[in-house]
Amino acid sequence: MIEFSHVTKTFDGQDALKDLNLTIHDGELFVLVGPSGSGKTTLLKTVNRLVVPTSGSVKIDGQDVADSHLQKLRRHIGYVLQTGALFPNMTIEQNASIQLDNLGWDPAKKHQRIVELMTKVNLDPDQFLSRMPNELSGGEAQRVGIVRALAGRPKLVLMDEPFSALDPVSRRQLQKIILNLHKQIDTTIVFVTHDMHEAFLLADRLAVIHNGVLLQVGEPDYMMANPADAFVKRFFDVDVSGHRLLKQVIDSGLGRPKADGDAVIKLQNSQTVYEWAGLLERIPGQLVEVDGQVLSQGDLISFVADLGKGVD
Repeated sequence: MIEFSHVTKTFDGQDALKDLNLTIHDGELFVLVGPSGSGKTTLLKTVNRLVVPTSGSVKIDGQDVADSHLQKLRRHIGYVLQTGALFPNMTIEQNASIQLDNLGWDPAKKHQRIVELMTKVNLDPDQFLSRMPNELSGGEAQRVGIVRALAGRPKLVLMDEPFSALDPVSRRQLQKIILNLHKQIDTTIVFVTHDMHEAFLLADRLAVIHNGVLLQVGEPDYMMANPADAFVKRFFDVDVSGHRLLKQVIDSGLGRPKADGDAVIKLQNSQTVYEWAGLLERIPGQLVEVDGQVLSQGDLISFVADLGKGVD
C-alpha cells in the first residue's frame, strides 16, 4: 500500500503539489490523470524519491520512503519512462537484465526470466535478445522497457506516460499487454497519463489532479457519472468525448437483445464509437454485438445525435 499524507512540493516558490492525501492499495492498476503540468508526474516521482516532498510523507507498506536506503528502495520498484530509455551500447538482453544484475541473479535464471517476459510482451527472444536498441521501433523499445521494469518481480511498478510518444496502433497493443500482465502478476502499477481514454481503459481506480490539487478519486465509470466539480466534468467531456466507448452506448439504453438468426460481429465494450463507425464503413448495415446486446447502424446515428444535443 502507498500512502501520500499531506504531500506538498514547491519549486521556485510555486506549489506543484498542494497538501495532497491519497492511498493506493496493493495490487491496483491505479492511474494518475490530469492535464499537462498538473503535478501527476511529480507525485509519481515522490514514490521512488526522484522528487522529495517539501512537506508531508510518502509511505510504502507503512515505511516512510524518506527513511529507506535509496538504492534498496529503487531496486524493488520497477520504473518505465516515456521512452524505452535503453542503453545504446548494450544488447536487448543486457538492457532488460540490468535490474537482475543489480540483484545478483544467477546468469541462467536471469536469461530464463528475460526470455519469459519477452514472450509475454510478444517479442520473440530468439529474434530480439541479441539485437541493439537502434534496431528496434519505438513500440518494441518500450516493450523492452516494460520487461526491464518487471524483471526483478517488483511489488510496485511506476509508469510515467509510457505510451505517449507511440503511434496509435503501438499504443493500443501496449495497453492490452499491460492489462494482460497485470492480471498475471502480483504487482501494484501506478500509471501516469494525460489521456482520459487510456485512463478509462486501464484503471481499477483513477485520480484526477489539477494544479497540484487532488480533485477526485474513484472507479472510472462512477467518476464519469458523478464528477466532483465542473473541472472534472469538463475534463471528462473534452478528453473522453473523442473516445466514446461502446459501453457508453449500451449504458445509454440503445440496442436490443440478440435474436436467433442475427448475423453479428462481436465487439468489446472498451472499443470506441470510431472503431464501430469504421466497421460500418467497410460493411454497411452490419449488426454488432456488445455485452449480449445488438447494435445497428441506426443506434450509432441516435447516439451521435444525442451527443450533439449537448453542444452549443
